[in-house]
Amino acid sequence: MILFGTGGIRGIMREGEFDEKTVAVASKGVAQYMKMNGLKRVLIAYDTRNNSEKFAKVTASVFAGEGMDVYLFGEPVPTPVLSYGVRKLGMDMGVVITASHNPPEYNGYKVYTSNGVQAVPEVTDILTELVQKAWSEPINATEKYNILPDNVINEYISDVAKLVDANLKGLRIIYSPLHGTGARFVPELLRRMGAEVIDVAEQMEHNGNFPTVKTPNPEDDRALELLRKYMEEHNVELGIATDPDADRVGVVYKNVRLTGNQVGVILSKIMIATYVNSGKKNGMLVKTIVTTDMVRPMCEENGIYLFQVPTGFKFIGDLVEKRKDMDFVFGFEESCGYLTGDLARDKDAVLACGLIAKAAKQCDLLEELETLYQKYGYYFERLLNFEFKSVEQAIDVYAKLKEIKDEEVRDIIDYSSGYDGVIPNETLRLEFDSGTIYVRPSGTEPKMKAYVMVRAATREKTLSNLDLLERKIRALVEKIK
Repeated sequence: MILFGTGGIRGIMREGEFDEKTVAVASKGVAQYMKMNGLKRVLIAYDTRNNSEKFAKVTASVFAGEGMDVYLFGEPVPTPVLSYGVRKLGMDMGVVITASHNPPEYNGYKVYTSNGVQAVPEVTDILTELVQKAWSEPINATEKYNILPDNVINEYISDVAKLVDANLKGLRIIYSPLHGTGARFVPELLRRMGAEVIDVAEQMEHNGNFPTVKTPNPEDDRALELLRKYMEEHNVELGIATDPDADRVGVVYKNVRLTGNQVGVILSKIMIATYVNSGKKNGMLVKTIVTTDMVRPMCEENGIYLFQVPTGFKFIGDLVEKRKDMDFVFGFEESCGYLTGDLARDKDAVLACGLIAKAAKQCDLLEELETLYQKYGYYFERLLNFEFKSVEQAIDVYAKLKEIKDEEVRDIIDYSSGYDGVIPNETLRLEFDSGTIYVRPSGTEPKMKAYVMVRAATREKTLSNLDLLERKIRALVEKIK
């Protein structure tokens, strides 16, 4: 089980790992934190995974048993709707039961603070201690909680439609929620703005087994097979799929799957242009350090300030809240998460579906991308996953990479002490003549991720450099394993 990692508590649903006891103890720990800080009101949401509703009711009962004012959504909702609800209703904290895009056997527990941001380390460090202490304490539970009225959901969809502000008449879209929470939200939003939406019927039902996909992760081509089939059958150019808790979105356009970075670049261009045309001059764009640098020259030439944060969308939401002296233009991460506006402070796939549809109405997405490549250079990225025999081995390999002596490595930047304004985090940056590789250890699993990022004047040269750097990092890891 992962205890407050990048995305809260997460584990396989089995006794002693992620079960009712885990959920109850976590809730007791969070309730203790609320008492310590004079907090009272908590909102709870859940996704379509197996046991999510049951775990949400356990959560609500424990908070109620600790004397909190507890509100629970009456149906599965996207994670960003929890963030929205916390902000709109003036809640002190929020909890959502979800394991996002993980396989069916997983579930999880995410905590949000009153600003709608997923709890950052300065909070989760305290929560971890309180939750560990709560394992040996008695649990009080009572089913005295309130079911949230439906109007919050309706207001969210209306507010998102106003924020996107698009006329999608004439646009045809294939949509899949991959058996998740987007089923009610995304089609209603897109149809309200005039689009013709064809649902992937087999994937509209809420089902925590995700029976029609090999993975419920829209970053993975295997999740989009049925979506592509529908696009071909109905002769539709744009296909969109959201993950089970509808905070990530995958995009297929004219039979090409656009990466999270590519979608982010297209949306950044549109959001920056809209902001500049409004006459305002104090805008900021926020991305994670492992997300494409292609937006850097776009920001520079338009006078937009670019902020970088560690991996994890919570750091984007947190920075936006801390920099209220600036206008938040757009935020995104390479793993298909996007946000704008003030409705939520976590990545929002419902909103992103609206923005992507609006972009597709305005231009050919592939032609737009090619135009941007020709102007700024071909920025390509590739994510590599390394698996090891143990967590210790993964951490050891990561530590050895910090000290690596290799004539091709021009520089090594260790973010663990902070660098260039980015708050300290466990990431390494290896600089090569042909590009950059960011490396992150899991810390809780026997895994390590490497993000290969290159830029060149032509597509061919960029692809060649990408392959070159992939071979290089694989060789380096093999050498020090």
